[in-house]
Amino acid sequence: MRKIVLLILLLPTLTIAGEIKVATWNIQFLNEDDNTGANPREQADYDRLADYAAVLDADIIALQEVDGVNAIERVFDPAVYQVFASGRNSVQRTGFAVRNGIDVTHNPDLEALNTTGFLRRGTDITVRIGGTDIRLLSVHLKSGCFSDPLSTNSDACTKLNDQVPILEGWINDRSEEETPFIVLGDWNRRFDVGEDFWPMIDDGKPHNSDLRRITKREDPLCWERQFDLFIDHIVFGRLSARWIKPYTFEQVVYQDDVSLRPKLSDHCPIAVTLNIP
Repeated sequence: MRKIVLLILLLPTLTIAGEIKVATWNIQFLNEDDNTGANPREQADYDRLADYAAVLDADIIALQEVDGVNAIERVFDPAVYQVFASGRNSVQRTGFAVRNGIDVTHNPDLEALNTTGFLRRGTDITVRIGGTDIRLLSVHLKSGCFSDPLSTNSDACTKLNDQVPILEGWINDRSEEETPFIVLGDWNRRFDVGEDFWPMIDDGKPHNSDLRRITKREDPLCWERQFDLFIDHIVFGRLSARWIKPYTFEQVVYQDDVSLRPKLSDHCPIAVTLNIP
């Protein structure tokens, strides 16, 4: 696979003006050092992840479970990408990789998502593309309440329920500002029929907060279709949803044996292309 990827990289890059690919990828305990952490990796494993990053070839990638900027740069070449990470001192940080040449402002973290002191902050950036400012938020919400009602008497559902109004508040603030926004990441929630999380944030109030998620009606292909529904999502507000290029949703599916899953990730990258005027 590495030979194939290197051949791709040698080809000239052709981009259509205003066409931007955005993605999200949870890289599962990505440490900056070899042979450390919950998922110890060697150089060959980082090289393999970098190959998949090249196949993804996105312009903006929201990241989860990364141990800061040094860890991100082991997968995303700093000659190609500028990288950002949340301030929490943990391998479970969120972050972004943004292609060099795109104007980026790293905003303060959405610290309020860390409701207990042990949860993940959101990484908040502003990119300027074609004269338009776009806010992007990388999130990694509380795990363990994937489909149960948020009112379920469990530690996971209680903590996730506490995060919902904070996320909705960020969405509402951007909507009231009339700022296009995208929320990307590991939501740890299956937005299937009858669940109560999605209606709480997609209530259409205020104006511009009508949401669209690109995973709707899509089937996860990661690791031989292990899961029926996505928990990773890319969610657009009304002002940004108009830029979605039809039929460009994609998943980068690992081609390696399942024995390498701990060296890669239990999540596959997902992406979509936007046409921004």
